[in-house]
Amino acid sequence: MSLSAFSLKFKAIVIALVALLMLWGMLSYFNMPRREDPEYTVRTCQVLTNWPGTSAERIEELITAPIEEEVNTLDGIRWVRSETSMGRSAVYVELDRPTPGDAVAQMWDKVRSRVNRVPMPEPGIKPVVIDDFGDTNIMIMALYQVPLLGEDVIKPENRYTYRELDIFSERLKDELKLLTGVAKVVRTGVRNEALYIETDLGTWTQLSLTTTQLGELISRRNVIAPGGIIDTNVGRFTVKPSGDIDATSELNSIVVGTIGEESARAPVYLNDLNLKVIRSYEDPPQVISRYGDPRTSETCVIVAFTMKKGANIVDVCADAKKVVHNLTAVQKVLPPDIAVSSVTDQSETVTRKISDFIANVVGAVVIVVLVVYLMVGLRSAAVMGANIPLVIIGSLAIITVFGVQMEQISLAAMIIALGMLVDNAVQICDQTRRLQAEGMSNFDAALKGANQLAFPILIATGTTIAAFYPMLIGLQGSTYEYIYSLPVTLTVTLAFSYILAMTFCVLLAYWFIRPPKDPHQSMSPVIQLAQWFKRKMGKGHKKSVNEPPVEKKKSWFFDLYPNIARICIKARFVVLAVSFGLLFIVMMLPVGSEFFPQDMRDQFAVEVWLPEGANIHQTDDITKSVEDIIRKLSPYTDEEGNPGQRLNCMTSVVGKGCDRWYLGRNPESARPNYAEIIVKTTNGLVTSRYVKEIRRMTREGDSKLNIEPVTGARIIPRELVMGPSVDAPIGIRIFGPRLGVGFADLTVMREQADSLEVLLRKQPGTWDNYDTWGSSAYQLHIDVDEDKANLAGITNLGLAQTLNAYFSGHYITTFREEDHLVPVYLRLPSEQRGSLEEIRFAYVEGKYGKVPLDSVAEIQPRWKPARIDRRFLQRVIEVRARVEPGYRANDIVTGLLESEEFKQWEDNLPPGYWWEAGGELFESKQAKGELSLSLGISLLMIILLLVIQYNGFAKPVIILTTLPLALIGSFLGLYVTGNALGFMPQLGLLALFGIVVNTAIIFIEFADTLIKEKIEECDGSGPIMGLSIQEFRECLVQAGQVRLLPIAMTTLTTIGGLLPLALAGGPLWEGMAWLMIFGLIVATVLTLIVVPSLYAIFVENFKMKPVPMKALKT
Repeated sequence: MSLSAFSLKFKAIVIALVALLMLWGMLSYFNMPRREDPEYTVRTCQVLTNWPGTSAERIEELITAPIEEEVNTLDGIRWVRSETSMGRSAVYVELDRPTPGDAVAQMWDKVRSRVNRVPMPEPGIKPVVIDDFGDTNIMIMALYQVPLLGEDVIKPENRYTYRELDIFSERLKDELKLLTGVAKVVRTGVRNEALYIETDLGTWTQLSLTTTQLGELISRRNVIAPGGIIDTNVGRFTVKPSGDIDATSELNSIVVGTIGEESARAPVYLNDLNLKVIRSYEDPPQVISRYGDPRTSETCVIVAFTMKKGANIVDVCADAKKVVHNLTAVQKVLPPDIAVSSVTDQSETVTRKISDFIANVVGAVVIVVLVVYLMVGLRSAAVMGANIPLVIIGSLAIITVFGVQMEQISLAAMIIALGMLVDNAVQICDQTRRLQAEGMSNFDAALKGANQLAFPILIATGTTIAAFYPMLIGLQGSTYEYIYSLPVTLTVTLAFSYILAMTFCVLLAYWFIRPPKDPHQSMSPVIQLAQWFKRKMGKGHKKSVNEPPVEKKKSWFFDLYPNIARICIKARFVVLAVSFGLLFIVMMLPVGSEFFPQDMRDQFAVEVWLPEGANIHQTDDITKSVEDIIRKLSPYTDEEGNPGQRLNCMTSVVGKGCDRWYLGRNPESARPNYAEIIVKTTNGLVTSRYVKEIRRMTREGDSKLNIEPVTGARIIPRELVMGPSVDAPIGIRIFGPRLGVGFADLTVMREQADSLEVLLRKQPGTWDNYDTWGSSAYQLHIDVDEDKANLAGITNLGLAQTLNAYFSGHYITTFREEDHLVPVYLRLPSEQRGSLEEIRFAYVEGKYGKVPLDSVAEIQPRWKPARIDRRFLQRVIEVRARVEPGYRANDIVTGLLESEEFKQWEDNLPPGYWWEAGGELFESKQAKGELSLSLGISLLMIILLLVIQYNGFAKPVIILTTLPLALIGSFLGLYVTGNALGFMPQLGLLALFGIVVNTAIIFIEFADTLIKEKIEECDGSGPIMGLSIQEFRECLVQAGQVRLLPIAMTTLTTIGGLLPLALAGGPLWEGMAWLMIFGLIVATVLTLIVVPSLYAIFVENFKMKPVPMKALKT
């Protein structure tokens, strides 16, 4: 018993199952976890090592390269790369893609073990492995002070200290950690307190006290360790020494020695040595953060949190907002002049995308009902329109079983499926209506119509699924996890669409589809209106009893098609040549390529880069200038002439990048010469122009707006880009050889990068050209005389610690106030720290006391590389650039690589040096390489299904030949609308191929049926299995006539469903929608003209038998 027969026999069971599935789907919709991006395991970790005051070359040699080589020996490592700068090493390790998600944590343990094996140049250096820096925060808040009610500004006496802001933000962090869906909470911008013991060079030189001795004295007084445990007959007691000391006064009272005669010795306190104790904050600070609006900016603490797996982002963010409301308004734990504002909130984006998806579903239903109603009447429209929400809701229930959540990839799959799931219902309804018009009863027409199409539609659905499902086989690692919901959702949706078409849709067709009462009267309101108009104009014809039903004679267009089809079949080789000629011409059109488009979002980022060697205060000054420009450019006038503000708020993080707040942005690690400003606009429509104006004004300035250009820094306003993170859209990497035990020559690499940067600057459409090493930094090189140092008992570690104590501040110990820990440092006063001349008078501590620095070392200022990058255990420098609006990165890089100047530069590379493309081109090739296996499997599965359908290879070849011709409309659509062939348009192309295959299969099925019937009726004298050539061609023409209406309905309903996406779906959907719209228009012609022409070529010229002999009645 077929599915259709079962449905018609057991109607109540089918209705009950559908109702239960709909209920399950509705419950799934409300309970499904929601998030912006799919869950996936980050397979990259970071190994950070700090060695303050050391050059990049020395750190590379003693820390970076050994760590790389040790880690690279592990099995399962995909690549190792590093960034080494002054005082810091950052090594990035990525695992092989096949590494299972549950095995990643074990691999990081192995990485830690290997890193711990690497000997460090000094005992105090400790590499730290960070394996969670890839997590994206779902919400970022800024806690800052505002004026009290009734005041315009914050009075100095009311201003909170950094410590108080720290306490307030800690309370907020503690409350957020209690939320069930919150995984990790981090704070940025906290200024830690510090105790500084300041001494001038003259005083410290004369003292016999060393930094080590001073640290021991303070540590003995400020006890942290427990005193022990005493067991008595009463009980057990813990002994806690009263070692907590009270900040500056207690530090000053520490006894450092005694003076006087043996019988009358007096203690010598710290303050007796002319050492000044100051309680302050970290100087220089590690990070500076500010929150601003169109009026002002205030120091803030940023609180960000990630979400646990399986949680609902909408609920978690709503709970977080309740926490803020309780702390500020209900419980009033936070003072009234402390505000907490949202910097980023992914739940808003998720809610908007879900609303857009629902609007698309509703719009698709309305358009399907309207189009089908206008073409075949209300009853068919109701049946087909009901199919869409039933499939979507039922699919939501099923995909939850496979672990799919509601995020932008699964929503993308649903939207793609909207363009394909209507087809099955169209086929069933049209076939039922056609059989009814031929005189069958409602029951027989519904049953026979479904049974006739059951296997062809099954194969057609299978071929479409085959285009997507192999992604689950070909992709691996994070890519597999990220894209997982796409093939699963499409497979489930299309499969369920088929099952519903063969069951519930058949029931609806049986109940609602009816033949016209008058066989000469069309059920289409459009044709009825045209016939009424013709009668009113006196041009109507009298009906004849023998006139064929209107279902076979609908309008001038339906009458015109047979004539066109006959001509094309006769000139079939010309049709084929013209088709492939058009394909060749269209493929020559300049259609760009990109990985993912820019996101039309109400957020963007402004990066501030100062030259290497700049301190955080210099970076902060430039950042404030940029903030002022952003604020001055905020006012604007909309299209209706209304004034408004573009700036909602902005948050600046100086000294590092903000913790990951958008999947497509990699947070920059700690750098004093870097700042990031996150700007939130009033709406996404103003973002692009705002970014362009900020970029122009920071370079050129404007005297009318009192804006000065920003000099001495690179200011980079960046719109957000969808998809994986890319540091820069354009990049060319230059690798140097590993020379024995040494490294590639830095000078040669710099020269090659400079030459390549000149070539890249010449390419139109580029800006912000730079290389990853940046400018060299002015550093003091201290050349130690080893013999003199050994005689004085001075080690390299002691030398570094002494110099660090003088200028940066040498850590001595930690002061404890209950649970609050304050580090203690020794340093010079600010007037001596800011002068390099002071270093010449410095004394260094040795085994035998303090000796002048210049007696054991020579001080030479030199220009040295501030940063050295490595990849694949080799030095690498990457030349990068950004792209002007209207240009595409991949096109620019392609133009550069094909230029004669670049080929000449490549030929002049020294032996052992080589290059590779980076940026978007590298990521695009990576993605295409991963998809190639999936596409190969897809093609094999489609061929296998077609061979099963036709039990041969000729007809599959006919269908597969039409696939490349579908590119005609696709590329034309991208060219006309100015869109690029990105990731989403490529998925749209796969969906289009599925629709073309579906239509071709059903067309050939009807042609075979008509040919079979004609062969059984003919006298058997013709050359084509008894048919004459004319009779054979008429079968093809009649198949086209029968298929014309359902093909037209499928095309129009799909186009109607895609139009809202094309016109207002945003940058992610526009390219895909226009590709499919133009492709469907051309695909309709392909099916009705090219497929019958190809069929005729194979039968008439290649002598293919159209139907097997065993299928004929004997």
